[in-house]
Amino acid sequence: MSTSQVLLILLSSLGVLHGFFLAAFLWVHPKGLSTSNKILSILLLILSFRIGKSVFLEFVDEFYLQLIFAGLAALLLIGPLFHFYTRSVLEKSFRFTTALLLHFIPFLAGIAFSLWTNRENVKTTPVSVFVFLFCLYYGHYLVYLLYSYRQIQKHKDSSEGVAATVQWLQLLFYALAALWVVYVLNLLEDRVPYILGPLLYSFIAYGVSLIAIKKGYINRLDVAKYKTTPLSETEINQIYEHVKELLTEEELYKDPDLALSTFSKALKVSPQKISLAINSRSGSNFNGFVNQYRIKHAQALLEGSKSNELTIAAIAYEVGFNSLTSFNTAFKKQTQKTPSAYRKEMTQA
Repeated sequence: MSTSQVLLILLSSLGVLHGFFLAAFLWVHPKGLSTSNKILSILLLILSFRIGKSVFLEFVDEFYLQLIFAGLAALLLIGPLFHFYTRSVLEKSFRFTTALLLHFIPFLAGIAFSLWTNRENVKTTPVSVFVFLFCLYYGHYLVYLLYSYRQIQKHKDSSEGVAATVQWLQLLFYALAALWVVYVLNLLEDRVPYILGPLLYSFIAYGVSLIAIKKGYINRLDVAKYKTTPLSETEINQIYEHVKELLTEEELYKDPDLALSTFSKALKVSPQKISLAINSRSGSNFNGFVNQYRIKHAQALLEGSKSNELTIAAIAYEVGFNSLTSFNTAFKKQTQKTPSAYRKEMTQA
């Protein structure tokens, strides 16, 4: 194997490995939209398998018919998954129901066909059948892609938070469209090398990841989705003031198990509306907002005359944290000092 081939394998494999890593990360990522993250995780797994198949076939001498058609069947998943991801991000009421599984029937048919393929069956099957199937596989992908893009465009002129979400979805659309173009061109034009698809995927995987990190797209999806909740400015202000009253007068922040559901039961308001009110008025998510009250109380204890009688851990548990590590992290994030350094500074003042 030549040096250039080794380099091509390395470059084309990087995107596949990165895709698998991102899929695992998104599956357990606590921020953003849980359902959306998991759909995107599965989409990345399918894409990485599809591209990984291309890398494998490019650099082996054997001709694996069943693997080739299994890779083509994977195309029948990419379109629906992107469609579901788009809907889950843009539609507050989206739920993954059993009815949506009907979208995967073509994929199951494609897998069944890939299991049927062998050299003998292929030889006795007219070429026109395979031409039709290739058009079906790539046409299916394109139809879902274009339909999803149409849904994205409907939200293009929304508020700033939703606009950022639209930008993210458009970025994914262009990435998937570019991969479609490269593979279709490879089928139609011999001068377009097959390995170009995996190389492009590597470039896209790292490029899109860097943009997502820089713009904070994944973590901002929940805020953007809540902006579609039909709440007036007056209602938002009322909910926000009620939440602050419960936190200050009843000191609910001292409860380490405090959750949105606690306020939902007390105020008879949905958790989504409470989260929207907190996000829009404080500029922080629920946990960050509650931690502001906890840290403020902790600062008072650290500044008090009996501060030295309390350990840092005792103060952490007193104000509502369930671990010393989370307390230290939150305290330093808000004050730029550790609790110990803050107490030392206060006692020397």
